[in-house]
Amino acid sequence: MARITATITCRHRWWLKYYLAGVLVMSHITGRKPNLARVTRWIERGIVVEVR
Repeated sequence: MARITATITCRHRWWLKYYLAGVLVMSHITGRKPNLARVTRWIERGIVVEVR
């Protein structure tokens, strides 16, 4: 049986923490909850997973 070794690297793009901070600030200012579907989509775009 062959053995395969993989390294998984997960990192975030430079702008993701600023986006999430902006969502949090606007949520506190307006008193409204963010659209979780939209936030989730941007989080998915902002996280990079590499498999080597």
